[in-house]
Amino acid sequence: MLKVDNLKKYFPVERGVFRRVIDYVRAVDGISFEIKKGEVFALVGESGCGKTTTAKLIVGLFEPTDGKIFFHGKDISLLKRKELARKIQIIFQDPFASLNPRLTIGTIVGEAVKHRLEATDEKVKTKKIKKETRELLNRVGLPVNILNEYPHQFSGGQRQRIGIARALAMQPELIVADEPVSSLDISVQAQILNLLLDLRDSLDLSYLLIAHDLNVVRFLADRVAVMYQGKIVERGSIRNVYEDPRHSYTKKLLEAIPTLETETIK
Repeated sequence: MLKVDNLKKYFPVERGVFRRVIDYVRAVDGISFEIKKGEVFALVGESGCGKTTTAKLIVGLFEPTDGKIFFHGKDISLLKRKELARKIQIIFQDPFASLNPRLTIGTIVGEAVKHRLEATDEKVKTKKIKKETRELLNRVGLPVNILNEYPHQFSGGQRQRIGIARALAMQPELIVADEPVSSLDISVQAQILNLLLDLRDSLDLSYLLIAHDLNVVRFLADRVAVMYQGKIVERGSIRNVYEDPRHSYTKKLLEAIPTLETETIK
């Protein structure tokens, strides 16, 4: 479904009054991977390794310095923004920051539905928007009577469900989930992860999961690639990478996973 080929993103480092470029930050430095239809592929690594930059390149928020991204064999740089949005959507890490606080939930989700619909009759379109918005809220486990409420009236988990509903409104084939549960309470994380799995199965979705929590990756993903300083240093099935890591950085990440045996009460 998705193929990333030698992808690079360099950010210039400028200095002086004339902002002369003296160096580059190689946020993504020649990575390649593929995502199959129906699978959850994870990119993991510590903060600053380049995984979120990769996510933004794939959804078109950044332009690559070099390399190509193909979706069903077509270079996404040749797609119009609206066409790309219909194929790939993103769920952001912070559900509160990603939702406009001045818009109602009905408008936030409904605007995404509106962008997808092609009906010329405004009355027909309005009815479809309202109907699909209610269906989307129901699908992510939210009551339909929240249409006129605002993001600040909801918990973090509920706001993330709203963000998921907005992403689903475009009926994408691939969803990029950028740290989708890292800002949520532990008790809520499992609910959102189970929701993502249910949606994958019922809607035949594929996911690119961006995460630093290896427990989340193990629960959700089929395959994983480990990023370090802008490069992929190891990849494979969850079982192979977790049970038989080859790279020293992967071993350190796995050793850092908290367990009941290693945690102490202070």
